[in-house]
Amino acid sequence: MVLDVLDLDALRRWVVAARSDLATYAERINNLNVFPVPDADTGTNLLMTVDGAMGSLTFSQPADLGRAAADLAQATLMAARGNSGVIISQIARGVAEVLVESPDQRLTASALADALQRATNYAWRSVSSPVEGTILTVAGAAADGAAMHADGSLLEVVVAAVEAAEVALVNTTEQLESLRQAGVVDAGGAGLVIVLQSLRRVVESGDGPVRPLTEPPAWLTKEAAVLTTDCGDDDEDGDGPGYEVMYLLSDTDEQRIARLRGILDRLGDSLVIAGGPQTWSVHVHVDEVAGALNAGADAGRPHRFQITRFADEIAARHPVAVSKQTRTLVVAVTESPGLSDLARAEERMVVAGDAGRIARSSAVRAIRETQLDDVLLIADSSRSSGTADLLEKALRDKGVRVLRPGASGPVEFISALAVAHPEQSAQEMLGSVDDALIDLSTGLLTIAAEEFETAEGTCPKGGVVGRIDGEVIAVGTEALPVAAEVVETLVSERDCEIVTLVAGEKAPDTLADTLRTSLSRAHPDLEVTIVAGGGPYVLAVGVE
Repeated sequence: MVLDVLDLDALRRWVVAARSDLATYAERINNLNVFPVPDADTGTNLLMTVDGAMGSLTFSQPADLGRAAADLAQATLMAARGNSGVIISQIARGVAEVLVESPDQRLTASALADALQRATNYAWRSVSSPVEGTILTVAGAAADGAAMHADGSLLEVVVAAVEAAEVALVNTTEQLESLRQAGVVDAGGAGLVIVLQSLRRVVESGDGPVRPLTEPPAWLTKEAAVLTTDCGDDDEDGDGPGYEVMYLLSDTDEQRIARLRGILDRLGDSLVIAGGPQTWSVHVHVDEVAGALNAGADAGRPHRFQITRFADEIAARHPVAVSKQTRTLVVAVTESPGLSDLARAEERMVVAGDAGRIARSSAVRAIRETQLDDVLLIADSSRSSGTADLLEKALRDKGVRVLRPGASGPVEFISALAVAHPEQSAQEMLGSVDDALIDLSTGLLTIAAEEFETAEGTCPKGGVVGRIDGEVIAVGTEALPVAAEVVETLVSERDCEIVTLVAGEKAPDTLADTLRTSLSRAHPDLEVTIVAGGGPYVLAVGVE
Protein backbone atom coordinates (compact mmCIF):
# COMPACT_ATOMS: atom_id res chain seq x y z
CA MET A 1 0.00 0.00 0.00
CA VAL A 2 1.37 3.38 -1.01
CA LEU A 3 2.05 6.11 1.52
CA ASP A 4 -0.49 8.88 1.99
CA VAL A 5 1.82 11.04 4.14
CA LEU A 6 5.57 11.32 4.68
CA ASP A 7 6.65 10.62 8.26
CA LEU A 8 10.08 10.42 9.89
CA ASP A 9 10.72 6.87 8.70
CA ALA A 10 9.81 7.82 5.12
CA LEU A 11 12.14 10.82 5.25
CA ARG A 12 15.01 8.59 6.34
CA ARG A 13 14.26 6.07 3.61
CA TRP A 14 14.13 8.86 1.03
CA VAL A 15 17.58 10.10 2.01
CA VAL A 16 19.03 6.58 1.97
CA ALA A 17 17.42 5.80 -1.40
CA ALA A 18 18.61 9.09 -2.91
CA ARG A 19 22.14 8.46 -1.68
CA SER A 20 22.10 4.94 -3.12
CA ASP A 21 20.79 6.11 -6.49
CA LEU A 22 23.33 8.91 -6.74
CA ALA A 23 26.11 6.46 -5.88
CA THR A 24 24.93 4.24 -8.73
CA TYR A 25 24.68 7.04 -11.27
CA ALA A 26 27.30 9.59 -10.12
CA GLU A 27 29.69 8.82 -12.96
CA ARG A 28 26.90 8.90 -15.54
CA ILE A 29 25.90 12.34 -14.26
CA ASN A 30 29.56 13.41 -14.39
CA ASN A 31 29.61 12.42 -18.05
CA LEU A 32 26.78 14.90 -18.76
CA ASN A 33 28.55 17.80 -17.09
CA VAL A 34 29.39 20.62 -19.52
CA PHE A 35 27.67 23.67 -17.97
CA PRO A 36 28.78 26.05 -16.56
CA VAL A 37 32.23 24.39 -16.67
CA PRO A 38 33.00 20.99 -18.27
CA ASP A 39 34.75 19.68 -15.16
CA ALA A 40 32.65 16.50 -14.96
CA ASP A 41 32.08 16.55 -11.22
CA THR A 42 28.36 17.29 -10.75
CA GLY A 43 27.44 13.70 -9.99
CA THR A 44 30.27 13.38 -7.49
CA ASN A 45 29.36 16.72 -5.88
CA LEU A 46 25.72 15.70 -5.46
CA LEU A 47 26.68 12.33 -4.03
CA MET A 48 29.11 13.86 -1.54
CA THR A 49 26.51 16.47 -0.54
CA VAL A 50 23.82 13.87 0.18
CA ASP A 51 26.37 11.46 1.68
CA GLY A 52 27.52 14.11 4.12
CA ALA A 53 23.99 15.16 4.97
CA MET A 54 22.88 11.58 5.61
CA GLY A 55 25.06 11.52 8.71
CA SER A 56 22.71 14.00 10.39
CA LEU A 57 19.97 11.38 10.46
CA THR A 58 22.40 8.63 11.43
CA PHE A 59 24.08 10.33 14.36
CA SER A 60 21.62 12.92 15.70
CA GLN A 61 18.63 10.54 15.49
CA PRO A 62 15.96 13.21 16.11
CA ALA A 63 12.67 11.95 17.47
CA ASP A 64 10.33 14.10 15.36
CA LEU A 65 10.04 14.84 11.68
CA GLY A 66 10.39 18.61 11.95
CA ARG A 67 13.65 18.37 13.89
CA ALA A 68 14.95 15.71 11.51
CA ALA A 69 14.19 17.84 8.47
CA ALA A 70 15.80 20.91 10.04
CA ASP A 71 18.93 18.90 10.93
CA LEU A 72 19.03 17.46 7.42
CA ALA A 73 18.73 20.89 5.80
CA GLN A 74 21.54 22.30 7.93
CA ALA A 75 23.74 19.24 7.32
CA THR A 76 23.09 19.48 3.56
CA LEU A 77 24.17 23.12 3.58
CA MET A 78 27.32 22.26 5.52
CA ALA A 79 28.15 19.33 3.21
CA ALA A 80 27.26 21.10 -0.05
CA ARG A 81 29.78 20.59 -2.84
CA GLY A 82 29.71 22.58 -6.06
CA ASN A 83 26.99 24.74 -7.52
CA SER A 84 24.49 21.89 -7.67
CA GLY A 85 25.15 20.82 -4.08
CA VAL A 86 24.38 24.31 -2.75
CA ILE A 87 21.14 24.42 -4.77
CA ILE A 88 20.13 20.99 -3.45
CA SER A 89 20.70 22.34 0.08
CA GLN A 90 18.10 25.02 -0.60
CA ILE A 91 15.60 22.41 -1.71
CA ALA A 92 16.20 20.62 1.60
CA ARG A 93 15.69 23.94 3.36
CA GLY A 94 12.29 24.50 1.74
CA VAL A 95 11.11 21.00 2.68
CA ALA A 96 12.35 21.47 6.24
CA GLU A 97 10.53 24.76 6.76
CA VAL A 98 7.20 23.32 5.71
CA LEU A 99 7.71 20.32 7.97
CA VAL A 100 8.60 22.48 10.96
CA GLU A 101 5.40 24.45 10.40
CA SER A 102 3.29 21.28 10.06
CA PRO A 103 1.10 20.83 13.18
CA ASP A 104 1.12 17.02 13.04
CA GLN A 105 4.78 16.59 11.96
CA ARG A 106 3.78 14.91 8.70
CA LEU A 107 4.05 15.91 5.08
CA THR A 108 0.72 15.61 3.29
CA ALA A 109 0.17 15.91 -0.45
CA SER A 110 -0.58 19.64 -0.29
CA ALA A 111 2.30 20.22 2.16
CA LEU A 112 4.72 18.47 -0.21
CA ALA A 113 3.56 20.68 -3.08
CA ASP A 114 4.10 23.72 -0.85
CA ALA A 115 7.55 22.44 0.17
CA LEU A 116 8.65 21.95 -3.45
CA GLN A 117 7.50 25.47 -4.33
CA ARG A 118 9.27 27.02 -1.37
CA ALA A 119 12.39 24.98 -2.13
CA THR A 120 12.39 26.23 -5.73
CA ASN A 121 12.03 29.83 -4.60
CA TYR A 122 15.03 29.49 -2.29
CA ALA A 123 17.08 27.82 -5.01
CA TRP A 124 16.38 30.59 -7.54
CA ARG A 125 17.11 33.32 -4.99
CA SER A 126 20.46 31.77 -4.06
CA VAL A 127 21.82 32.08 -7.61
CA SER A 128 23.14 35.51 -8.55
CA SER A 129 22.45 35.15 -12.30
CA PRO A 130 19.86 32.38 -12.80
CA VAL A 131 19.90 30.62 -16.16
CA GLU A 132 17.11 28.62 -17.77
CA GLY A 133 18.03 25.10 -18.85
CA THR A 134 19.67 24.18 -15.55
CA ILE A 135 18.73 22.47 -12.30
CA LEU A 136 16.70 25.61 -11.48
CA THR A 137 14.44 25.01 -14.47
CA VAL A 138 13.94 21.39 -13.48
CA ALA A 139 13.16 22.35 -9.87
CA GLY A 140 10.63 24.93 -11.04
CA ALA A 141 8.91 22.40 -13.28
CA ALA A 142 8.70 19.88 -10.44
CA ALA A 143 7.10 22.48 -8.18
CA ASP A 144 4.62 23.51 -10.87
CA GLY A 145 3.69 19.89 -11.57
CA ALA A 146 3.14 19.21 -7.88
CA ALA A 147 1.04 22.37 -7.47
CA MET A 148 -1.36 21.26 -10.22
CA HIS A 149 -2.17 18.11 -8.20
CA ALA A 150 -1.93 19.52 -4.69
CA ASP A 151 -5.56 18.52 -3.98
CA GLY A 152 -4.85 14.90 -4.90
CA SER A 153 -3.03 12.09 -3.12
CA LEU A 154 0.60 12.13 -2.06
CA LEU A 155 1.47 9.72 -4.87
CA GLU A 156 -0.28 11.92 -7.43
CA VAL A 157 1.73 14.93 -6.27
CA VAL A 158 5.01 13.02 -6.38
CA VAL A 159 4.30 11.46 -9.79
CA ALA A 160 3.32 14.85 -11.22
CA ALA A 161 6.48 16.44 -9.85
CA VAL A 162 8.71 13.68 -11.26
CA GLU A 163 7.06 13.64 -14.68
CA ALA A 164 7.18 17.43 -15.02
CA ALA A 165 10.82 17.43 -13.94
CA GLU A 166 11.68 14.74 -16.49
CA VAL A 167 10.08 16.70 -19.33
CA ALA A 168 11.88 19.87 -18.26
CA LEU A 169 15.15 17.98 -18.03
CA VAL A 170 14.90 16.61 -21.58
CA ASN A 171 14.14 20.14 -22.81
CA THR A 172 17.32 21.56 -21.24
CA THR A 173 19.29 20.15 -24.18
CA GLU A 174 17.76 22.82 -26.42
CA GLN A 175 17.76 25.62 -23.85
CA LEU A 176 21.53 25.96 -23.48
CA GLU A 177 23.85 26.04 -26.48
CA SER A 178 26.58 24.12 -24.66
CA LEU A 179 24.13 21.29 -23.89
CA ARG A 180 22.87 21.26 -27.47
CA GLN A 181 26.41 21.00 -28.86
CA ALA A 182 27.28 18.22 -26.44
CA GLY A 183 23.98 16.40 -27.02
CA VAL A 184 23.19 15.95 -23.32
CA VAL A 185 20.79 17.19 -20.64
CA ASP A 186 21.86 19.39 -17.73
CA ALA A 187 23.85 17.37 -15.20
CA GLY A 188 22.49 19.15 -12.11
CA GLY A 189 18.94 18.75 -13.36
CA ALA A 190 19.60 15.05 -13.95
CA GLY A 191 20.74 14.68 -10.34
CA LEU A 192 17.60 16.41 -9.06
CA VAL A 193 15.37 14.13 -11.13
CA ILE A 194 17.11 11.10 -9.64
CA VAL A 195 16.50 12.47 -6.12
CA LEU A 196 12.81 13.02 -6.94
CA GLN A 197 12.53 9.56 -8.51
CA SER A 198 13.84 8.04 -5.29
CA LEU A 199 11.05 9.82 -3.39
CA ARG A 200 8.52 8.35 -5.80
CA ARG A 201 9.82 4.85 -5.13
CA VAL A 202 9.65 5.40 -1.37
CA VAL A 203 6.01 6.52 -1.63
CA GLU A 204 5.10 3.64 -3.96
CA SER A 205 6.80 1.08 -1.67
CA GLY A 206 4.63 2.04 1.31
CA ASP A 207 5.95 0.50 4.51
CA GLY A 208 7.79 -2.26 2.65
CA PRO A 209 11.25 -2.38 1.09
CA VAL A 210 11.98 0.40 -1.38
CA ARG A 211 11.65 -0.85 -4.93
CA PRO A 212 15.08 -1.31 -6.56
CA LEU A 213 16.32 0.74 -9.49
CA THR A 214 15.27 -0.12 -13.03
CA GLU A 215 17.35 0.49 -16.14
CA PRO A 216 18.61 4.09 -16.42
CA PRO A 217 16.60 6.41 -18.71
CA ALA A 218 17.98 7.27 -22.12
CA TRP A 219 19.09 10.75 -21.08
CA LEU A 220 21.37 9.23 -18.46
CA THR A 221 23.15 6.86 -20.84
CA LYS A 222 24.64 9.61 -23.00
CA GLU A 223 28.07 11.17 -22.64
CA ALA A 224 28.94 14.75 -23.52
CA ALA A 225 30.63 15.25 -26.85
CA VAL A 226 33.93 17.12 -26.75
CA LEU A 227 33.27 20.85 -27.14
CA THR A 228 35.58 23.13 -29.05
CA THR A 229 34.90 26.12 -26.78
CA ASP A 230 34.33 26.80 -23.14
CA CYS A 231 30.79 26.49 -21.86
CA GLY A 232 30.49 29.99 -20.47
CA ASP A 233 27.60 31.73 -22.27
CA ASP A 234 28.99 35.19 -21.64
CA ASP A 235 32.55 34.37 -22.58
CA GLU A 236 33.05 34.80 -26.31
CA ASP A 237 36.76 34.02 -26.30
CA GLY A 238 36.22 30.72 -24.47
CA ASP A 239 38.27 31.56 -21.38
CA GLY A 240 36.19 31.31 -18.21
CA PRO A 241 37.38 31.69 -14.62
CA GLY A 242 40.10 29.27 -13.60
CA TYR A 243 39.02 28.37 -10.08
CA GLU A 244 35.99 27.25 -8.10
CA VAL A 245 35.98 28.71 -4.59
CA MET A 246 33.65 27.53 -1.84
CA TYR A 247 33.49 28.29 1.86
CA LEU A 248 31.07 28.54 4.74
CA LEU A 249 30.51 31.95 6.29
CA SER A 250 29.47 32.62 9.90
CA ASP A 251 29.21 35.71 12.14
CA THR A 252 27.60 37.81 9.43
CA ASP A 253 24.23 39.40 8.58
CA GLU A 254 21.97 40.08 5.59
CA GLN A 255 23.52 43.48 4.89
CA ARG A 256 27.05 42.13 4.71
CA ILE A 257 25.87 39.15 2.66
CA ALA A 258 24.32 41.56 0.14
CA ARG A 259 27.60 43.47 -0.06
CA LEU A 260 29.55 40.21 -0.48
CA ARG A 261 27.22 39.15 -3.26
CA GLY A 262 27.92 42.38 -5.14
CA ILE A 263 31.70 42.03 -4.77
CA LEU A 264 31.81 38.38 -5.86
CA ASP A 265 29.44 39.07 -8.74
CA ARG A 266 31.99 41.53 -10.11
CA LEU A 267 34.92 39.17 -9.48
CA GLY A 268 33.54 36.08 -11.22
CA ASP A 269 30.46 34.08 -12.22
CA SER A 270 28.35 31.07 -11.20
CA LEU A 271 27.77 32.80 -7.87
CA VAL A 272 25.55 31.00 -5.38
CA ILE A 273 25.11 32.23 -1.79
CA ALA A 274 22.63 30.28 0.29
CA GLY A 275 21.66 29.60 3.87
CA GLY A 276 21.36 31.88 6.87
CA PRO A 277 20.91 33.30 9.33
CA GLN A 278 23.78 31.65 11.29
CA THR A 279 25.66 29.94 8.46
CA TRP A 280 25.88 30.69 4.74
CA SER A 281 27.40 28.66 1.92
CA VAL A 282 29.34 30.64 -0.68
CA HIS A 283 30.18 29.31 -4.15
CA VAL A 284 31.79 31.26 -7.00
CA HIS A 285 34.00 30.78 -10.06
CA VAL A 286 36.87 33.28 -10.16
CA ASP A 287 40.40 33.92 -11.37
CA GLU A 288 41.30 35.92 -8.26
CA VAL A 289 41.13 33.38 -5.46
CA ALA A 290 42.62 35.80 -2.93
CA GLY A 291 40.00 38.40 -3.79
CA ALA A 292 37.16 35.93 -3.18
CA LEU A 293 38.64 34.84 0.15
CA ASN A 294 39.34 38.40 1.30
CA ALA A 295 35.78 39.42 0.46
CA GLY A 296 34.54 36.58 2.66
CA ALA A 297 36.81 37.65 5.51
CA ASP A 298 35.42 41.18 5.28
CA ALA A 299 31.86 39.83 5.41
CA GLY A 300 32.23 37.54 8.42
CA ARG A 301 34.14 34.43 9.47
CA PRO A 302 34.88 32.17 6.49
CA HIS A 303 35.81 28.55 7.13
CA ARG A 304 35.81 25.07 5.55
CA PHE A 305 37.43 26.24 2.32
CA GLN A 306 37.31 24.27 -0.94
CA ILE A 307 39.39 25.59 -3.83
CA THR A 308 39.51 23.72 -7.13
CA ARG A 309 41.52 24.52 -10.23
CA PHE A 310 39.34 23.63 -13.21
CA ALA A 311 42.27 22.64 -15.41
CA ASP A 312 43.17 19.93 -12.89
CA GLU A 313 39.58 18.69 -12.67
CA ILE A 314 39.19 18.51 -16.43
CA ALA A 315 42.53 16.76 -16.88
CA ALA A 316 41.55 14.21 -14.25
CA ARG A 317 38.58 13.18 -16.37
CA HIS A 318 40.99 11.91 -19.06
CA PRO A 319 43.26 9.87 -16.81
CA VAL A 320 44.85 7.46 -19.25
CA ALA A 321 45.83 7.24 -22.90
CA VAL A 322 44.98 3.86 -24.44
CA SER A 323 46.15 3.08 -27.96
CA LYS A 324 45.57 0.09 -30.21
CA GLN A 325 48.94 -1.26 -29.05
CA THR A 326 48.05 -1.12 -25.35
CA ARG A 327 47.80 -4.61 -23.87
CA THR A 328 48.18 -3.88 -20.13
CA LEU A 329 47.00 -0.78 -18.28
CA VAL A 330 49.47 0.74 -15.81
CA VAL A 331 47.81 2.45 -12.85
CA ALA A 332 50.02 4.51 -10.53
CA VAL A 333 48.74 4.85 -6.95
CA THR A 334 50.77 7.59 -5.30
CA GLU A 335 50.66 10.15 -2.51
CA SER A 336 53.76 11.99 -3.77
CA PRO A 337 52.92 15.00 -5.99
CA GLY A 338 56.18 14.75 -7.88
CA LEU A 339 55.70 11.07 -8.62
CA SER A 340 52.13 11.78 -9.73
CA ASP A 341 53.52 14.29 -12.24
CA LEU A 342 56.11 11.75 -13.35
CA ALA A 343 53.43 9.13 -14.00
CA ARG A 344 51.21 11.59 -15.86
CA ALA A 345 54.15 12.63 -18.03
CA GLU A 346 54.38 8.96 -19.03
CA GLU A 347 50.62 9.02 -19.78
CA ARG A 348 49.82 6.57 -17.02
CA MET A 349 46.60 6.62 -15.05
CA VAL A 350 47.09 8.14 -11.59
CA VAL A 351 45.04 7.46 -8.45
CA ALA A 352 45.68 9.38 -5.23
CA GLY A 353 47.28 7.32 -2.48
CA ASP A 354 44.61 8.50 -0.03
CA ALA A 355 41.70 8.10 -2.46
CA GLY A 356 38.38 7.65 -0.67
CA ARG A 357 35.44 5.45 -1.59
CA ILE A 358 34.01 7.76 -4.25
CA ALA A 359 37.38 8.42 -5.91
CA ARG A 360 38.16 4.69 -5.96
CA SER A 361 34.77 3.95 -7.50
CA SER A 362 35.45 6.55 -10.20
CA ALA A 363 38.86 5.00 -10.86
CA VAL A 364 37.41 1.50 -11.17
CA ARG A 365 34.84 2.77 -13.67
CA ALA A 366 37.52 4.56 -15.72
CA ILE A 367 39.69 1.43 -15.75
CA ARG A 368 36.81 -0.76 -16.88
CA GLU A 369 35.93 1.71 -19.63
CA THR A 370 39.33 1.03 -21.24
CA GLN A 371 38.03 -2.53 -21.85
CA LEU A 372 41.50 -3.92 -21.11
CA ASP A 373 41.65 -7.26 -19.32
CA ASP A 374 44.90 -6.72 -17.41
CA VAL A 375 45.97 -3.99 -15.00
CA LEU A 376 49.27 -3.42 -13.21
CA LEU A 377 48.96 -1.49 -9.95
CA ILE A 378 52.13 0.18 -8.64
CA ALA A 379 52.22 2.05 -5.32
CA ASP A 380 54.71 4.45 -3.76
CA SER A 381 54.06 3.90 -0.02
CA SER A 382 52.32 1.69 2.51
CA ARG A 383 49.34 4.04 2.48
CA SER A 384 49.16 3.96 -1.31
CA SER A 385 49.53 0.19 -1.14
CA GLY A 386 46.44 0.04 1.08
CA THR A 387 44.48 2.02 -1.49
CA ALA A 388 45.82 -0.28 -4.22
CA ASP A 389 44.59 -3.28 -2.19
CA LEU A 390 41.06 -1.86 -2.20
CA LEU A 391 41.27 -1.12 -5.92
CA GLU A 392 42.53 -4.62 -6.59
CA LYS A 393 39.61 -6.20 -4.77
CA ALA A 394 37.06 -3.98 -6.55
CA LEU A 395 38.61 -4.72 -9.95
CA ARG A 396 38.83 -8.46 -9.34
CA ASP A 397 35.16 -8.42 -8.33
CA LYS A 398 34.47 -6.93 -11.77
CA GLY A 399 36.44 -9.62 -13.57
CA VAL A 400 39.61 -7.59 -14.23
CA ARG A 401 42.96 -9.35 -13.85
CA VAL A 402 45.23 -7.38 -11.51
CA LEU A 403 49.01 -7.66 -11.18
CA ARG A 404 50.95 -6.29 -8.19
CA PRO A 405 54.74 -6.00 -7.82
CA GLY A 406 56.20 -7.42 -4.63
CA ALA A 407 57.36 -4.08 -3.14
CA SER A 408 56.15 -0.52 -2.74
CA GLY A 409 58.02 2.71 -2.05
CA PRO A 410 59.08 5.86 -3.90
CA VAL A 411 62.15 4.34 -5.55
CA GLU A 412 60.46 1.02 -6.31
CA PHE A 413 57.62 3.05 -7.86
CA ILE A 414 60.04 4.91 -10.15
CA SER A 415 61.80 1.70 -11.18
CA ALA A 416 58.54 -0.08 -11.95
CA LEU A 417 57.24 2.91 -13.90
CA ALA A 418 60.40 2.95 -16.01
CA VAL A 419 60.11 -0.63 -17.22
CA ALA A 420 56.33 -1.15 -17.34
CA HIS A 421 55.41 -0.54 -20.97
CA PRO A 422 51.72 -0.81 -21.97
CA GLU A 423 52.61 -2.71 -25.15
CA GLN A 424 53.78 -5.65 -23.02
CA SER A 425 51.52 -8.52 -22.06
CA ALA A 426 50.66 -8.75 -18.38
CA GLN A 427 53.20 -11.47 -17.68
CA GLU A 428 55.94 -9.75 -19.68
CA MET A 429 55.32 -6.54 -17.76
CA LEU A 430 55.31 -8.23 -14.38
CA GLY A 431 58.54 -10.03 -15.28
CA SER A 432 60.20 -6.74 -16.26
CA VAL A 433 59.11 -5.08 -13.03
CA ASP A 434 60.21 -8.00 -10.85
CA ASP A 435 63.62 -8.05 -12.54
CA ALA A 436 64.05 -4.31 -11.91
CA LEU A 437 63.11 -4.67 -8.25
CA ILE A 438 65.45 -7.61 -7.69
CA ASP A 439 68.40 -5.42 -8.72
CA LEU A 440 67.27 -2.56 -6.45
CA SER A 441 68.24 -1.84 -2.84
CA THR A 442 66.48 0.97 -1.04
CA GLY A 443 66.82 3.32 1.89
CA LEU A 444 64.29 5.66 3.45
CA LEU A 445 64.52 8.63 5.81
CA THR A 446 61.44 9.56 7.83
CA ILE A 447 60.54 11.67 10.85
CA ALA A 448 59.73 9.75 14.04
CA ALA A 449 56.15 10.35 15.19
CA GLU A 450 57.02 9.15 18.72
CA GLU A 451 60.16 8.36 20.71
CA PHE A 452 61.29 4.75 20.32
CA GLU A 453 64.28 2.50 20.93
CA THR A 454 66.43 1.07 18.13
CA ALA A 455 69.63 -0.93 17.94
CA GLU A 456 71.32 2.36 17.08
CA GLY A 457 70.03 4.08 20.21
CA THR A 458 66.99 6.13 21.23
CA CYS A 459 65.28 8.06 18.50
CA PRO A 460 63.42 11.07 19.92
CA LYS A 461 60.03 12.24 18.72
CA GLY A 462 60.70 14.41 15.66
CA GLY A 463 64.09 12.76 15.10
CA VAL A 464 65.31 11.49 11.72
CA VAL A 465 65.18 7.73 11.17
CA GLY A 466 67.26 6.09 8.45
CA ARG A 467 66.35 2.61 7.19
CA ILE A 468 67.78 0.25 4.60
CA ASP A 469 65.37 -2.33 3.23
CA GLY A 470 63.17 -1.62 6.26
CA GLU A 471 65.84 -2.03 8.96
CA VAL A 472 66.87 0.99 11.08
CA ILE A 473 70.60 1.71 10.58
CA ALA A 474 70.86 5.33 11.76
CA VAL A 475 69.01 7.90 13.87
CA GLY A 476 69.72 11.55 14.59
CA THR A 477 68.38 15.04 14.99
CA GLU A 478 69.64 16.32 11.61
CA ALA A 479 68.78 14.93 8.18
CA LEU A 480 72.17 15.25 6.45
CA PRO A 481 74.28 12.96 8.73
CA VAL A 482 71.59 10.27 8.74
CA ALA A 483 71.12 10.51 4.98
CA ALA A 484 74.87 10.38 4.37
CA GLU A 485 75.18 7.20 6.44
CA VAL A 486 72.27 5.53 4.62
CA VAL A 487 73.60 6.47 1.17
CA GLU A 488 77.22 5.50 1.90
CA THR A 489 76.15 2.17 3.41
CA LEU A 490 74.06 1.34 0.36
CA VAL A 491 76.80 2.30 -2.11
CA SER A 492 79.70 0.67 -0.29
CA GLU A 493 77.97 -2.64 0.39
CA ARG A 494 76.60 -3.11 -3.12
CA ASP A 495 78.12 -3.15 -6.58
CA CYS A 496 76.02 -0.38 -8.10
CA GLU A 497 76.06 2.01 -11.04
CA ILE A 498 73.00 4.19 -10.46
CA VAL A 499 71.83 6.08 -7.37
CA THR A 500 68.39 7.67 -7.23
CA LEU A 501 67.57 10.30 -4.57
CA VAL A 502 63.87 11.10 -4.12
CA ALA A 503 63.39 14.24 -2.02
CA GLY A 504 60.27 14.27 0.13
CA GLU A 505 58.23 17.18 1.48
CA LYS A 506 60.24 17.13 4.74
CA ALA A 507 63.69 17.25 3.09
CA PRO A 508 65.89 20.33 3.68
CA ASP A 509 66.23 22.31 0.45
CA THR A 510 69.89 21.45 -0.16
CA LEU A 511 69.89 17.85 1.11
CA ALA A 512 69.72 16.00 -2.22
CA ASP A 513 72.18 18.34 -3.97
CA THR A 514 74.68 18.02 -1.10
CA LEU A 515 74.48 14.23 -1.23
CA ARG A 516 74.95 14.20 -5.00
CA THR A 517 78.04 16.41 -4.74
CA SER A 518 79.50 14.16 -2.06
CA LEU A 519 78.80 11.02 -4.09
CA SER A 520 80.30 12.50 -7.24
CA ARG A 521 83.54 13.23 -5.41
CA ALA A 522 83.82 9.85 -3.68
CA HIS A 523 82.41 7.73 -6.53
CA PRO A 524 82.93 9.59 -9.82
CA ASP A 525 81.64 6.67 -11.90
CA LEU A 526 78.20 6.69 -10.27
CA GLU A 527 75.19 8.11 -12.12
CA VAL A 528 73.19 10.13 -9.55
CA THR A 529 69.62 11.23 -10.28
CA ILE A 530 67.49 13.53 -8.12
CA VAL A 531 63.69 13.35 -8.24
CA ALA A 532 61.44 15.87 -6.49
CA GLY A 533 58.96 13.41 -4.98
CA GLY A 534 57.27 15.67 -2.44
CA GLY A 535 55.80 12.76 -0.50
CA PRO A 536 55.42 12.41 3.31
CA TYR A 537 59.04 11.43 3.95
CA VAL A 538 62.45 13.10 4.09
CA LEU A 539 64.36 11.15 1.46
CA ALA A 540 64.11 7.87 -0.43
CA VAL A 541 67.28 6.31 -1.82
CA GLY A 542 67.71 3.60 -4.41
CA VAL A 543 70.85 1.94 -5.75
CA GLU A 544 71.08 -0.47 -8.66
